[in-house]
Amino acid sequence: MDTIDKYVITLDVDRNRRITNVSKALCDLSGYKKEELIGKLPSIFQSDDRDEHVYKDIWNKITNGLIWDGNFHNLTKNKEYFWIHSTILPNYDESNNIISYTSISEDITNKKIIEKLSQTDTLTQIYNRMVLDDNLEREYNRFLRNKTIFSLILIDIDKFKLVNDNYGHLIGDKVLITFSNILKKNSRKTDIVGRWGGEEFMIICTDTNISDAMKIAENIRKTIENYKFDIVKNCTASLGVSEINEEDNINSLLKRVDENLYKAKENGRNRSIFDL
Repeated sequence: MDTIDKYVITLDVDRNRRITNVSKALCDLSGYKKEELIGKLPSIFQSDDRDEHVYKDIWNKITNGLIWDGNFHNLTKNKEYFWIHSTILPNYDESNNIISYTSISEDITNKKIIEKLSQTDTLTQIYNRMVLDDNLEREYNRFLRNKTIFSLILIDIDKFKLVNDNYGHLIGDKVLITFSNILKKNSRKTDIVGRWGGEEFMIICTDTNISDAMKIAENIRKTIENYKFDIVKNCTASLGVSEINEEDNINSLLKRVDENLYKAKENGRNRSIFDL
């Protein structure tokens, strides 16, 4: 039992969701002492990107006698992130009544770090082209199965070559990083934001029609226009917006959104062009 306690990450909670026992392995991972956790809610570990729907699903399943299996992105006592893969199951008394719940977990932090590195653009720290391609295929297949629409926003920094020519590539890189942060902050949680290549970026807007995608695009365009970048000060962007339709494949959708971006640049830049 001492070996299990030392090496297996376990947590027990009662029917009131209060922690009744934790293993030494969980204490070592989280930085908490056992006495700091007993009587607390498991939410003590929750990070700021928690999804309340996931937790509702967990309690709905385990309180109905089912087993839940999935990943958690948690925080240690020192506010450092860690990932665990957990299996949560109910415990029963002799009368077959649920009396408590046990979570058995595996530390997958290093696996998640490697996974993030493979999916992230090195400079901007948003998704890379590979992730965008994978999600495009996923959303297109979902559209074929369920007719679930989605839209694309293709974004290009206007006259970015002049930034590199006039200020140097280090300043150009800072613009790309700031630009990426603006895209993330002005996109929804369900949007997939990535670097398409060079100074081009893409947002895959899931479950989104052209009208709503245009609102997102225009909000981003105006935010960029009004933002004061370091050194460079003013930058603008051109955006092409397109919605999937019945005649589309992935290539035709990409071609159309690229054409809309080209029209935005041809018509004076700093504007959004969408499907008519």
